[in-house]
Amino acid sequence: MEIALIVVAFVLILLGCAFVFLPGLPGPLVAWSGPLVYLLFTKSAPEEILPSINAGTLTVSGIFAGLVLVFDFLSSWWGAKKFGATWRGGLGALVGAIVGPIIFSPLGGIFGMLLGLLVGPIVGAIIGELLGGNDWKHSSRAGWGTLLGALAATLVKLFYCLSVFVWWLGAVLAFAF
Repeated sequence: MEIALIVVAFVLILLGCAFVFLPGLPGPLVAWSGPLVYLLFTKSAPEEILPSINAGTLTVSGIFAGLVLVFDFLSSWWGAKKFGATWRGGLGALVGAIVGPIIFSPLGGIFGMLLGLLVGPIVGAIIGELLGGNDWKHSSRAGWGTLLGALAATLVKLFYCLSVFVWWLGAVLAFAF
């Protein structure tokens, strides 16, 4: 049973790492759920098998997962603001994140939705700035900032998920050897 739980945890961590590259999917939470599943369902005392996986380390990593998701949510807005967007550009990016997947979904289900999640906030920021009376150059800078913010969020999510992977791998290797 322990080995099966270890494998399930690995699968969840790897899924979380893959979800990092798919906008809108909570990769860090999925990666964090791997050790959580192990801790909740193991029959023996978890510290007997994997000493570094315990309630304390899981709580700390869960807090980090939550902070990473907050950063993911706010990073496009921050990026747009850093590149001169007004509140209209930020609102446009938010509306674009909601409307983009709807508009692009006819292109092919999940592919269309993901494309909409990528393109929607950028176009939304640009449209928000144009509607606010800014010129094309200023508006496109807001769109560029939105893209850079989204890329920063992806890197932070990837770092978190790879950290969970290394943490888990180290715990399993310590158990195996």
